[in-house]
Amino acid sequence: MSLLLGALPAYAHASLVSTNPENGATVQRLPTEVSATFSENIGKPAYLVVTAPNGDDATAGEPTVLDQKVSVRLKDLDIRGEYSLSYRVVSTDGHPIKGTLTFTVATGKTVNAAATAPQADEQSFVNEHRTLLIWGASAVVVALGLLLWPARRWRG
Repeated sequence: MSLLLGALPAYAHASLVSTNPENGATVQRLPTEVSATFSENIGKPAYLVVTAPNGDDATAGEPTVLDQKVSVRLKDLDIRGEYSLSYRVVSTDGHPIKGTLTFTVATGKTVNAAATAPQADEQSFVNEHRTLLIWGASAVVVALGLLLWPARRWRG
């Protein structure tokens, strides 16, 4: 039976393999670039956002995607403290992968930390599951068409 069907595709989501700097690491200076590497190739759009301890966006420009790696250049900030690196990428199967990690910069000027506010990249349920919702809605339309087709034939 399996010979007739052929091999079915395996739908596995990408997972974060490593980051530079690593989660929880302490670096002397803010790097000029940060990167995240995943277990499979990543589609576009892909987002990497680095937030400084004072809440400012530390990224400079758009992220670059090359196979399994996403990277973005950083502004030359002279601020010490804990930075957050948030990522949101799309697996080859269309599933979004997101997360946040932190790293600490040991040198620079000290600033007041920003009040914690909801992340701008947080998505609603609909955005998070839009692919499944589209497939579900398509299935409902097809099912309704198949159910109503015999009724159309009886009328006329």
